[in-house]
Amino acid sequence: MIFVYILSILWTVRLLANVCSYIHLWYIKEYRFDRMIIHLKTPLGRQLPLPQFRIPPLTPKTFAIMSGVSITLVALFSFIPYAPLVRFLILDIFLFPIVSLFVLFLKVPTMLYHTITIWRAVRKLRNHKKMTVIGITGSYGKTSTKEMLYTILSRRYKTLKTEASKNSPIGIAEVVLSKLSDDHEIFIVEMGAYKQGEIAYMCRMVHPDMGIITAVNAQHQDLFGSMSNTMDAKYELFKHLYHARIAIANADNEYTRTLARKAKKEGCDVFLYTTQNATHSDFRIICKATSIQQRESGISFAVSIGNRTGVCSVPLLGVHHISNILASALAASKAGMGIDEIIQGCNTLKSPPKTMYPLPGLNGSSFIDDSFNNNPDAACAAIEYMKVHKGRKILVFQPMIELGAYATDCHKRVGMFASEVCDIVILTNPLHYTAFSEGFYATGTKKQLYQISAKPAEEYLSKTCKRNDLVLFKGKEAGMILSHLVRSA
Repeated sequence: MIFVYILSILWTVRLLANVCSYIHLWYIKEYRFDRMIIHLKTPLGRQLPLPQFRIPPLTPKTFAIMSGVSITLVALFSFIPYAPLVRFLILDIFLFPIVSLFVLFLKVPTMLYHTITIWRAVRKLRNHKKMTVIGITGSYGKTSTKEMLYTILSRRYKTLKTEASKNSPIGIAEVVLSKLSDDHEIFIVEMGAYKQGEIAYMCRMVHPDMGIITAVNAQHQDLFGSMSNTMDAKYELFKHLYHARIAIANADNEYTRTLARKAKKEGCDVFLYTTQNATHSDFRIICKATSIQQRESGISFAVSIGNRTGVCSVPLLGVHHISNILASALAASKAGMGIDEIIQGCNTLKSPPKTMYPLPGLNGSSFIDDSFNNNPDAACAAIEYMKVHKGRKILVFQPMIELGAYATDCHKRVGMFASEVCDIVILTNPLHYTAFSEGFYATGTKKQLYQISAKPAEEYLSKTCKRNDLVLFKGKEAGMILSHLVRSA
């Protein structure tokens, strides 16, 4: 009897812990069933009965789901006509479907709230005096570009931006209702999408005058289905520009060049920027970076906008930031700022949290938090920065998700590049380990590659890190390991 009592207590704790973990999983998947279905097809998704314990952030929605699921579990436990341990087993088996049902039930009130909130925000925008609206999208670089552009434009204009990485219609609506004032002159809107039509919808909300597409790659291919669909989704920003119809694109990305050509044919005023001194016969590249130098503490380069040139010295880690800086500088120029004022703004830029953000490490080592997101180009760019460090280099890497048919090749490519630069690589989960390891060992390297879960990885790094080591944490799971290490330091 005592054994049954103790086991019942432990099983209750397990159920509550799994409820928290499942709600957290739904939260990071943005309560989208399409993203969850893709997750469930992965090796991590198939480990659903034994999830890693996670506590979801406390929001009205997570609280409602937690409360509803807890009440349902108590009620079911009371009415199931079997022995207590059998009841626990049944609840354990059906726990994830129960949580998912509450996510589904909340879709109706959530959609109603979104509809009303968006309608109120659109009405406020239409009643606002004329202001310049700048939309930003792309597979990566959206948030960084938005933050950089905001810093530069704020030197002259009363500027509003969407918050953090809230790049959905409801995220835009909430910032409009809470922060848009009568004296705002420019509104910078980050736009994300997982399927076609979502960026077009946001454009109809805010009526952008200017659009920036930072880059396009294979991210979220499980959702988009093909690169063609991804390009069509991103092009919605250029297609739905209003008034001045200024389209700004990255000349160094083959997909954005294609979108720029299409925008030019459809009557947009198209401007491109490059970090590679690119030239294209059908475009006049108006913004360039030359004389690029990378140091451990930052980057410097000459920036040319039209026939004016100035020198930037920016305390950001990694030359890949320059592309986003150029996009911001070009947009600021088209908004009416001069190059001297733009360069002054560029020189005050700081790394956003979790984006190549330097931190003191353990035992005299140095940490870099680049856990905001993970995709093939961003991963290689972050690893490229590590080359400037003269000590030992350690990469803590979360395998990339939602790459669809590109997943194997992308992980091989990143694995091969990591083996050339890093001395030790730790993968935070087994997803795509085979592909990554094939790339990593393709050169015959004797360097170390491990697949270690969170707690063992923390213990390994605590013992391994030493003076002059540089540890890069790439991806959200890597960020969780970093946060635990920082708290325990």
